Amino acid sequence: MTSYSIHFIVALVFSAVIPLFFRNPLKKRLLAALIAPVFQYILFYNFDLGLLEGLVPFLISYLGAVFSACMAVLAVSLRSVPGSSGAVPVSRIRLALSFVLAYVCLCVIFALPWAVDVFPLSNVEVILFAIFSGTNAGAENFVVPSLVQKVVLPASGTFVFILVLHVVLHFVQSRKGILYEVHLWKFRTGLNRITLFVLVPYACMFLLVVPGIVSSTPFRAFFQQPIDSEFYREYYVHPDSVQIQLQGEPKNLIVIFLESMEPNFSKLTSEIADLEKSSLNFAPGGQNVSGTTWTIAGITGKLCGIPLNMPMGINEHHGKLPTYLPYAKCLMDLLAEKEYNQLYAQGSSGEFTQKRTFWTKHGNVDIHDIEYYKSVGKIPEKYHEFWGFEDRKLYGFAREELDSLAKQGKPFAFYMLTVDTHQPFGYLDDSCKITLKDIGFEIKSDNQFPAVLRCASLQLASFLEWIKEQPWFGNTVISVMGDHATPMLSNKAELNPTDSVYWTNFIINSAVDGKAYRRGRSYSSMDMFPTLLESMGFELEGHSIGLGRSLYADKPTLLEIYDRPVLDSLLRERSIQYDYFIMGPQK
Repeated sequence: MTSYSIHFIVALVFSAVIPLFFRNPLKKRLLAALIAPVFQYILFYNFDLGLLEGLVPFLISYLGAVFSACMAVLAVSLRSVPGSSGAVPVSRIRLALSFVLAYVCLCVIFALPWAVDVFPLSNVEVILFAIFSGTNAGAENFVVPSLVQKVVLPASGTFVFILVLHVVLHFVQSRKGILYEVHLWKFRTGLNRITLFVLVPYACMFLLVVPGIVSSTPFRAFFQQPIDSEFYREYYVHPDSVQIQLQGEPKNLIVIFLESMEPNFSKLTSEIADLEKSSLNFAPGGQNVSGTTWTIAGITGKLCGIPLNMPMGINEHHGKLPTYLPYAKCLMDLLAEKEYNQLYAQGSSGEFTQKRTFWTKHGNVDIHDIEYYKSVGKIPEKYHEFWGFEDRKLYGFAREELDSLAKQGKPFAFYMLTVDTHQPFGYLDDSCKITLKDIGFEIKSDNQFPAVLRCASLQLASFLEWIKEQPWFGNTVISVMGDHATPMLSNKAELNPTDSVYWTNFIINSAVDGKAYRRGRSYSSMDMFPTLLESMGFELEGHSIGLGRSLYADKPTLLEIYDRPVLDSLLRERSIQYDYFIMGPQK
C-alpha cells in the first residue's frame, strides 16, 4: 500500500469521526458518519491528485476530510420551519450574483481535474516553454474539444441542475408555507444559500494546486542573473575540442523518437519488448532530468548533449525565445560536416515549439511536417487528425523518404517523431481498431490508452521489419528512443503510478559490441549524443561530448555523479556558458 493510499484511509476515518462529536440525535450522528465518507470519496477521486508532486495531494485529502465532515454536519442539521404562504421574498440581484459565483466555482472544480489530466502541471518547465516559445499549432485541435467536453459541458450541466433545484425548492416552499433551513449552533440560513457554502470552499481546495505551480523552482531560475558555472566548466565538452574520427565506411543513421514510450509499458507493447531483447538494449532505460522532460527538450538533450532551458526574460528577445540554441553544436551539425543528407519527418506542424527552426539551424536538416505533405498533395489541405495526421500515415511516408535518401548515393540520417501516444488520451485510428479486434485485444470505452500503446507497438514492429528487408539495412544504425518519460501516463496504462519511469532506448546494428554496455546504468538524454556517435563507428576522444558520456565507456554519467535533484538544480541554473549557446560571444 502506498503512502498516498494510507493518507486517504486516515483522512477517510477522520472525516467519518468528526460528526460524531456534534450534539445531534444518535440517528443523525450515525447518518453523518455515513455521509462524510461518501463526500470524501467523491472529493478524493474527482481527479488523480497523485499526478501532482509535493504536499498538495495530502493537503487536499485532509482538508477534504474536514470539508466532508462539515457537509455531513450541515446535512443532518437541516430543519423545516413554518413560513408564510405565498411567494418567499428573494433579492434578485443577490440571487443573480450568487448564481454567477456558483458557476465560476463549478468551472474551477471541473477545470482543475481536467488541467491535471491534460497538462503536466507537476512539470512547470513544459508549461512555461509552451507559453513562451511562440506558436503552438496543433495543440488547440484536441485541447479545445477536450476543454468543452470535460469542463464547459459538465459545469454547465451541473449549473442547470442546481438552478432547477432552486426553482423547485422555491416553488415548494411557497406552496407549503414552510422554509428549509440549516440550524447549527447560532448559525442559521436558508437552504437556497447553502450552494455557495458548499461550492466556494470546495473550489478553494482545488485552487491549492496553483501556489505549488507558482512557487516552483523554474520560475525563479527563469529570471536569474547568469553565473560563471563551475558545473559547465568541469563537465561540458565542446564538440570542437575533441577529435572525432570515423572508423571504416560511414554508416547511415535512423533515429525514431517514440512519443512518451517507456519500457514500463511492455505488457502492452510486446513487439517493442521483443525488439529490445534482440537489440542492444540500454536497460533499464533513460531518465528524465531538468530541461529534457518534453518533446523538443528531450530531442535537444539526445542530439545536442545539453538541456533546453529558458534562462532569460521574454523581453530580451522581443517576445520569442531563441529555443534553437544557435551557438550549440549538435549531432546534425557534425553529420552535415561529414556531408550526410539529413531529413526529419513528423505528423504535426513544425511550427509547434519552433521545431522547424531547431532542425534547420542545426545541420540545415530538411523538415517534412504536415504543411510539407499538404504542399506536395499527400495530405488533403483541410485534413487534420489529433496533432496533424496519424502515425500510420507517417510510417508510410517514412518508407518513401528512406527509399529516396538511399538512392542519392550519400550517407544519410533520417529522424522521425511519432505522436499517437501523446498525453492525455492518445489517438486510436480506425485501422488500428480493426487490427486490434482481429487479434482479440479489448478496447475499453473509458480508457483507450492501452489500445493506443498496443497499436504503436505493432506499427513500429512492422516498420522495422520493412527496414530489415532493404538492401541498405546492413549499413544502417537504427536508434529507437522514447522522447521522454511521462509519469502521468502510468495510470492510463493501468500501471502502478508510483513505479519509476524510464524512456525506451535500444539500438539496432551498432558498430560497438553490445557487451561494452554495463546494464543497470543511470543515464539521461544528454548521454545519447556521444553514444549515437560511437554507435555509428565514430571514435570519440574521451568518450564525452556536450554534457553526455558514452554508455559504452566506463566514464560515469552525470546521473551517476549527482543525485537527480542536485543535477536538476545544476542544469536549471542560468550560466554564462549556457547563455553562449543562445546569444553567442558577449562583448
